[in-house]
Amino acid sequence: MNKQNVKQRLRRGFFALAIVGASLTLPKAQAQPIPAIFHSTDCEHVISVQTVGPTTIITLSEYVCLHDGTFEGGGPGTERDVIHPNGTVSIQASGFFSGTVNGRSGTCVFSLEVSLTPNGDVTHWVVDQGTGDLAGLHGQGTLQGDAIEHGPGCPRRGFNCTDCPPATGTCDDSFDLTWTGQIDFSP
Repeated sequence: MNKQNVKQRLRRGFFALAIVGASLTLPKAQAQPIPAIFHSTDCEHVISVQTVGPTTIITLSEYVCLHDGTFEGGGPGTERDVIHPNGTVSIQASGFFSGTVNGRSGTCVFSLEVSLTPNGDVTHWVVDQGTGDLAGLHGQGTLQGDAIEHGPGCPRRGFNCTDCPPATGTCDDSFDLTWTGQIDFSP
């Protein structure tokens, strides 16, 4: 093997290593955030009411319909409300969603934390664990404005007991909410 051939092979090998090394250091594609806005109407059923000292704990089953926006569909969930003696309320809820998100079909899991205080309300929702075309879905945001409470029976807007049925019978209570935030689909 002559000196020229050795140099050419070394150069080819070096360039091949340089290309492989560069491809390993390139930034991975990042998911672009997508603004999310949608409405929900839920139907709640009281499972239990428990008093622990001055604190009241209410456990509910619910069926939530998401509509008029980024999320279209619905699913069952559970909610736990803790009413503290100072008047603040802590709410934790989670549920299963089946439908479309930004035009993609599948299922995912929603969770929600709410703190109602005399100084203002703090809400935070998270969505993840998608399946089907919703695999890789992540999102978070807040609830905007005041909830519109309808009381017993079926909600009046965006929720039809035939098209989006509650878990059983009529509702013990129902609410309309507006959700905002952002979602992304991880590559």
